[in-house]
Amino acid sequence: MATRQDTGAWERPERTAEEPREAGSAVSLAWSRIDRVWGVCAVLAALAVLAAAFRPLWRMELLAPQYPGGLHLYAYGTHMEGDLSEINTLNHYVGIRPIDPDTLLELKAFPFVIAGLVLLLLAGAVWARSTRVRLLLAAAVVSVPLGMLVDLQWWLYQYGHDLAPSAPIRLEPFTPKVLGTTTVVNFHTETMVDSGFWMLVGAALLLAAGPRVVRFVRESWSNTGAAAVAVLLVTGAALALPSATAAASPALAAADLNEAIAAAVEGSTLAVPAGTYVGTVVVDKPLTLVADGTVVLDGAGMGDVVQVTADGVTLRGFTVRNSARNVSDEPTGIRLSGNHATVEGNRVEDVLYGISLLSSGGHVVRDNYVSSMADLAPERRGHALYLWYSTDNLIEGNTITLAKDGIFAGFARNTRIHDNVVTHVRYGLHTMYAQDLHASGNVFRQNIAGASLMYSQRLTVVDNEFSGNRSLASGYGLLLKDMDDVLLQGNRIHGNRLGMTMEGAPRTPGTFVTVQGNLIASNQIAVELFTTTDVSFLGNSFIGNLQQVESRGGNLEHRNRWSVEGRGNYWDDYQGFDADGDGIGDLAYRYEGTYDELVQRSPAVRAYSFTPARSALDLAARWFPVYRVTPRVVDEHPLMSPTITLASGTPRTFEVIPALVSLALTAAALSVFVAAKRTMGRQWTPSC
Repeated sequence: MATRQDTGAWERPERTAEEPREAGSAVSLAWSRIDRVWGVCAVLAALAVLAAAFRPLWRMELLAPQYPGGLHLYAYGTHMEGDLSEINTLNHYVGIRPIDPDTLLELKAFPFVIAGLVLLLLAGAVWARSTRVRLLLAAAVVSVPLGMLVDLQWWLYQYGHDLAPSAPIRLEPFTPKVLGTTTVVNFHTETMVDSGFWMLVGAALLLAAGPRVVRFVRESWSNTGAAAVAVLLVTGAALALPSATAAASPALAAADLNEAIAAAVEGSTLAVPAGTYVGTVVVDKPLTLVADGTVVLDGAGMGDVVQVTADGVTLRGFTVRNSARNVSDEPTGIRLSGNHATVEGNRVEDVLYGISLLSSGGHVVRDNYVSSMADLAPERRGHALYLWYSTDNLIEGNTITLAKDGIFAGFARNTRIHDNVVTHVRYGLHTMYAQDLHASGNVFRQNIAGASLMYSQRLTVVDNEFSGNRSLASGYGLLLKDMDDVLLQGNRIHGNRLGMTMEGAPRTPGTFVTVQGNLIASNQIAVELFTTTDVSFLGNSFIGNLQQVESRGGNLEHRNRWSVEGRGNYWDDYQGFDADGDGIGDLAYRYEGTYDELVQRSPAVRAYSFTPARSALDLAARWFPVYRVTPRVVDEHPLMSPTITLASGTPRTFEVIPALVSLALTAAALSVFVAAKRTMGRQWTPSC
C-alpha cells in the first residue's frame, strides 16, 4: 500500500534559512519598480484636487449705481457664498428666475467626484505604471474644470433666455458670459474663475508634464551642471531687462523719414520700414504712408509728433506717441491742417491731444485707438479727437479712452460720428457751436458725462448708448444747453446719475427738440428739465428710474409735450388700464413726485424706494388733494408696453484675462491628449 511518504504528494518542503531573505528581496524588488517621480506628482495632484474642494471655483462681481461697492457671488463645488439673496432680488426685476443652490445636482455630486479623483490618484501613484493610464488620470482631472465652465455657461444661457414676461423691466433674451464682461441695463457684471479652478488645472498639468519636467531638469543637471545654471541666469537677466535689449537696436531719426517723404513722388505709396523714428514727421505732399511692420513715431516730448500740411494724405498702421506737454501750444499726436486726409488703423497714445482736425475738412478718421497722457489729471489732458472749424468729416470705428473729451467739435459742420467707443473721459461727445452733426451707433460709457451738446444746431443723435456716467460733478448721459433742431431717437440711456438734463432746449423760437423712442432706464433721475424747455417726448420707455422727472426753476406741467398725435410714452409706474386694447392707457399718467419731494428734504427716505411704503405715499397723494403737489408730467396717452428693450452688451475691445484662461485650459488639455496620442501610437503600433 502506498503511503503519503511514498507518493510525496502530501510532503511539506522543509524551510531553509534562505526563505526570509527571498521574501525581503521581493518587497525590495516591488518597491524598486515604483516610479517615485510619478508617485510624488500623483500625490501632490491628489492634494491639489482635495484643496480645490474647499476653495471657490468661480466668482462674479455685479456693479450698479445703487451698489457702488458691488455685489459678489462665489461658487464653490458644494455651495455658493456672497450676496446671493440680493442678486436674486435684483434678478426679479428683469425676470431672471432665482438661483437656488439646493436644487443643483452638480453641487450635490461634486464631493463624490472629488473623492473619486483623490482615490484614483492615490492608487495611481503606486499601480499606474502605464503611460496611457497616467494620461487618462490627467484627462479625468482636467475634465472637471472644463466641464464646470461648460455647465456654468449652459446655466447662464438658461437664466438669460428664460425670462418672466411679467417682469417690471422687460429685456430681450441675452447670454451672460461665463468669463469676461456682460452689461445688462445698468448692471455691469465681471465673471472669472477662482483659486479652486486653478488648483484643478495645476493638478492636471502636474500629472501630464510633471514627471517629464523633473527628469529633464535632473538629466540636464547631471549633463551640464553649473553651466545650465549660468544659462538660466543669463536668460533671466535678458528677460528682466527688456530695455537693454531694445537699446541694442538704436532709434532712427525722424529726419530720415522726412527725407524719404521729400524724395517720394506725389500720389505714391511710401512703405515705412519697421523701427522707431524720433522727432517730428512732416508730410507736406499728397502721399500714402503705410507702416511696414511695427513703426513707432516718437515725438521725443517736443511739439507735435506728425504734422500733415498737404491735401490727400493717408496715414495707416503707425504707433504715434510722446508729444510735448505744454498746454498752450496744444501739441498733438497727428495734426491735420491739409484737406481730405485719411487716418486709419493707428495707435495714438501718450500724447496731449490725439488727432486734431484744424481749419480743414473732408477727413476720414477711422479705426484708430486714441488716448491722452494717463499720468495727467483728466482736466489737464487734451481731447482725443479735436475738431476746430473743420467741415465734412467722417469719424467712425475709433476706440477712445483716458482723454479730456473723447470727441470735441467746436465750430464744426457736417460731421458724421459713427460706431465709436468712448470710455473714461470727461465728456464722451462735446459740441460747441457745431452744426449739422449726425451721431449714430456710438457707445459713451463710464465717463464723467456721456455727451454735452451746447450752443449747436441741427443735431441728429440716433441709436447710441449713454451708460454708466455716474460722476457726482455731472454724471448725466446727455446734456442739452441752448440747442436748436435736435432729434434724439432710439438711444439707450441707462445707469447714469442723470439720464438727460436740458436747459434752453430749444433756444430759438420756431425750432424744435424731439426725444423719441429712447430707452431711459435705471438712472437715478431719468430727466431733469429747466423751465426754459419746450421739448416733445413720445414713444420713450421710462423703466426702473429712481425718479422720473426733476424740475429746476418752477412748474413744468405745460412747458413740454408728453404725447404727440395721440401717442405718449411708456412709464413703468403707470397704474391705469387699457379697456379697448389699443396699447394706449385710458387714463392719463400724472407724475407729481410726492415721494421725490420727501427724498429731497430727507435723503434717508430713499431707502423705501420700490417698496409698498412708496406706493402708499403716492396713493395717499392721489386720494387726499391736500398732499398733492403740482404735476411735473401729464401724459394724456401713456403706452402700455415698452417701445425699446435692452439686450446684453458686448465689449469691442479684446479682453486679456479670459483669453489667458482659455490659453491655460488649452495648454492643459493639449498636453494631456497630445502626449496620450503619442504614447498610444507607440504602444498600439503592430510589430512586423
